[in-house]
Amino acid sequence: MLHKLFVVSLLCVCSALLFITTNAQVIGQPYRINDKEVEKMIRRIEQQSDRFKSSLDSALDKSRFNGTNREDDINSFVKDFYEQTKRLRDHFDKHHSATADVQAVLERAARIDDFMTRNRLSSKAQNDWSALREGLDVLASAYNVSWRWGTYRSEYPAPTVTEPIATTVGGIPYRVSDREVEEVLKRIEHQSDRFRSALDSSLDRSRFNGTREEDDINRFVKEFYEETKKLRDHFDHHKSTSADVQSVLDRAASIDSFLRRNRLRKDNALREWTQLRTNLDELAQVYNVSWQWRY
Repeated sequence: MLHKLFVVSLLCVCSALLFITTNAQVIGQPYRINDKEVEKMIRRIEQQSDRFKSSLDSALDKSRFNGTNREDDINSFVKDFYEQTKRLRDHFDKHHSATADVQAVLERAARIDDFMTRNRLSSKAQNDWSALREGLDVLASAYNVSWRWGTYRSEYPAPTVTEPIATTVGGIPYRVSDREVEEVLKRIEHQSDRFRSALDSSLDRSRFNGTREEDDINRFVKEFYEETKKLRDHFDHHKSTSADVQSVLDRAASIDSFLRRNRLRKDNALREWTQLRTNLDELAQVYNVSWQWRY
């Protein structure tokens, strides 16, 4: 009996841990969000915005704010929000959406949120706004925007409606599209083959031929190839993460350390490696991985 209770308890604990892990993945979005998923997020926000506007108009017509300055205020807030959402959509369609675009949308949404918090309207309007807020939280997470509701107050100056400066944490001025990530991966794969060929040729003519050092560098290169292939597989299945990129870079660091400590007579391998390093730096930026080569 005690054994059965132990097994049941263990299963419950495992299930709870699985539930927590799964939810943490959804909230934290461990995978790089692909273009289709971002497009769905923006479309959902557009649909939720229309529903909220409709229920808000209905609620205002039946409220004490009808025909007042407060009604003019909230309508102005909603108009500004719509304009910034449209700008985000336009930039996304042109593959130039940035965290600044999302930040601008959220700042306009904060003014609406402040009004909805201070002035209780119909339950439908409140529920529609709550649903829209959840959609905006997901969008903020997708663009790595740190955001917290309740930071705006009506006595603060309204945000200026201007073209946002497109900057991101990774230093890339816009959200990199799936196609651009694909091109980066292809460059790395192509340059890796060039480096591998040049390295083999250099090793055959060096003092490392047939030594433990040659075994070491060949192992480093093999592990690098395996991690690069894993990254490619995960990307193709829309499951690539910054951890995948970090793993590739860690293997690359072993190669880089070997080449710095052991100078080869032919410099073709080093030349090809220098180019590959540039490609890997670009990959780190795309996935917002903070990376620095060790010297």
